[in-house]
Amino acid sequence: MTYTDRQELLKAIVDLPFEHKLETASLDLGIIVLLLADKEANVIHRVALSNTELAKGTTDISVKRFEDIKIPLDYPDNVIATAIERNEPQMTADWQYLFAPALTPEEARLNQAAGAIACSAVYPLRAAHVSGALIFSYYQYPEKVGAMQQKFMQSYSQIVAAVLSRMAA
Repeated sequence: MTYTDRQELLKAIVDLPFEHKLETASLDLGIIVLLLADKEANVIHRVALSNTELAKGTTDISVKRFEDIKIPLDYPDNVIATAIERNEPQMTADWQYLFAPALTPEEARLNQAAGAIACSAVYPLRAAHVSGALIFSYYQYPEKVGAMQQKFMQSYSQIVAAVLSRMAA
């Protein structure tokens, strides 16, 4: 697989759900982010961001480019690192916990406000040859994220982990 093919696949992962606008809207889903862990470098890389208006709002205002935001894999106050380490989904209504220590709490919250996001769920991706996570950001508060969204996030994360594992093999 060429670099271009790989990049197109990673981009398709975060964009595909938004091709079904009615279903995506019924989930209150606004943004998906794909992250991959580099255990040798001990860092979490942001590799793909959905092409939505909400995502554009966050990147337009951010003090750092999307690709330049790196999170230490072992950073205890980051929900992405926690989700990957524990292999358990995490949820936050405060983006300081998605961006620490790469952004200040104020910078992270400004990104969140620009994207009109109320909460984000981080689902780990674990399969042979794959370590990472998907972030599902909603324009609803955590208490409104219900069984339908949880089933979608769990199923979609399992599919993505399997696809990435085959790609890496």
